[in-house]
Amino acid sequence: MQIEVHKKLPRKKIEVSEKLIKHLEEYRVVAKANLTGVRASQIQELRRKLREKVEFIVAKNTIFRKAAEKVNKENLINFANELKGPSLFLFTNISPFSLAILLNKSKVKVAAKGGDIATNDIIVPAGNTGLPPGPIISEFSKLKIPTKIESGSIWIASDTIAAKKGEVISVELASLLSRLGIKSIEAGLSIGLAYEDGKVFTMEDLLIDLEKVKEDLKLSVQQALSLAVNASYLTPETAPQILVKAHIQALALAVEAEYPEKEALLNALKLAYIRASALAEKANFRFEETKN
Repeated sequence: MQIEVHKKLPRKKIEVSEKLIKHLEEYRVVAKANLTGVRASQIQELRRKLREKVEFIVAKNTIFRKAAEKVNKENLINFANELKGPSLFLFTNISPFSLAILLNKSKVKVAAKGGDIATNDIIVPAGNTGLPPGPIISEFSKLKIPTKIESGSIWIASDTIAAKKGEVISVELASLLSRLGIKSIEAGLSIGLAYEDGKVFTMEDLLIDLEKVKEDLKLSVQQALSLAVNASYLTPETAPQILVKAHIQALALAVEAEYPEKEALLNALKLAYIRASALAEKANFRFEETKN
C-alpha cells in the first residue's frame, strides 16, 4: 500500500506541473488568491460563475515555482518567489484590475463560525426574533444584546453592535447569529499577488475605489471643460458655452459703448437707473416713478 501511495503522489505532481506550464504559456495573467478563511463551497461557486473567464488551479507554491522556471516570461520567477501561504492560482486574459473587481463583486454573506474575523460591524437589528422565551435569554445577556418579551417572543430592544470590524467572533456569538438567521461574514476570494506581461502587482496595487475614481473623472471633465471654454477651444461640448460667454461679453461691451442695439439699450437703461439710484441714495434724493 505504501509503495502505491508513493507512486501516485509524483504522478499527481507531474500532472499539476504540466497543467500549470500549459496555462502559464496560454494566459497573459496569473493571480494568486488568498485561501485563508475561504470555504470549499465558495470556490466551487466561483468556478461555476467564472468558468468562461477564469481557470482555477490549486497547487503548492514549490510546484508553481518549478513550473515557472520552465516558462520563458519576463519577471515570472520574481512573481513565483513572492508566493506565500496556501495558494489558489487564477489564470485569465482579463486585466488583474478587472479580475480584482470581478472577485469583489462575487463576494457573498455567509454564516459566521467561531474564530472568524468580523469583516464589518455585525449589527443585530431591533425587532421580533421569533424565538420563544427560555434559557437563550441568558445568551443574549452574556453577549450584551438587550431584549424584552412581547407576545410570547423574544424581541431585540434596539439595534446592537454584537462585534466590531476586525474582532474575533466567539463560538457563542456565531451560534446565536445562526439561530437568528444572520449571515454576518463577507466571504470570497481576494487577490494577494498578480502577474501580467512582465509586471507584478500586489494586493494594494489592485485595490481601487470605484466611487472615488468616478468622482475624480467627473472633476477632471469639469476642469477640462472650463479650461477649454476659457481658451475658446471649440468642440461640440464647448461651443454652446463659448457662444453664451461671447454673447455676454459682447453685450457688456455694447452697453458700455452705448451702442444703439435693442438688447444693449435695455441693459444700458437698467444700468443707468442702477447707477442713478446709487448716486441719489448718496445724495439723499428719492426718485419718483412716473406713471402713465
